[in-house]
Amino acid sequence: MPAPAQQVVTVGRRARSAGYDWGYDQLPEGRTLVALTPPDGVEDRLGLLTLTPTPIGRWTDGWGDVWPAVLPGHRGVVAAHLLPEVAGAAQEDTLGHAAALPVLAECTGAGGPALDLALAYGLCARHEADRVAALDAVLILAAGGDLDAPATGGHLGALAAGGQVTLTRAVTPLRDAVAAGAPLSVWRLLASALPPLLGAPTPPRGTPDLLALAADTATATGVRIEVPGLADVVARGGGSRLVAEARRLTTALAA
Repeated sequence: MPAPAQQVVTVGRRARSAGYDWGYDQLPEGRTLVALTPPDGVEDRLGLLTLTPTPIGRWTDGWGDVWPAVLPGHRGVVAAHLLPEVAGAAQEDTLGHAAALPVLAECTGAGGPALDLALAYGLCARHEADRVAALDAVLILAAGGDLDAPATGGHLGALAAGGQVTLTRAVTPLRDAVAAGAPLSVWRLLASALPPLLGAPTPPRGTPDLLALAADTATATGVRIEVPGLADVVARGGGSRLVAEARRLTTALAA
């Protein structure tokens, strides 16, 4: 079966219902998802290769955890179908909606942006069990050489800079990934997550913690990766923790 094309899209809230819609204002304002379209000339008779993301708050079938069994050789398709539920674990504080991430990681085939986004959302899930599931998925993919750490980090930084996720939640699972033996993967992830965070008008809470972890992993691995925007933060001066940790990372990279 051919792989469908993936397109990253941002959806908003569903339409407000008539009368008093008590749940509307509790919905997130935006969510980054992935649309799937079959390749040109391919007839998708079963609808497996076609996915149009629905607005936030629109009812879904809730069968996301079944998709790994349906298409175990197509990580990207499975991840795209899982994304709304995994995003809900980060944005709407639902419990258990990232539990399928380790099973997704054990699938095969290219993941693409759908997989990278699923990991980023999972690392920022509200409940510890879901964050642990995301951590397990990261470690499984890293061990198999299938983790696109820069892409996952880029999505994590963009989601947090845009206010879609709570960045502080990702600190512990990333630290645990380092302790579990994946410092280079975490460093590569952080090197891509930090530029959008540092470039935000107000860097989100948790950015200094990621800078500190980046300094630790850069030192431990001895790998130098340029972090755009880091020098600009250092040049601001002052005694804030953000600037102090940016200086420490700069020193680690120079060494």
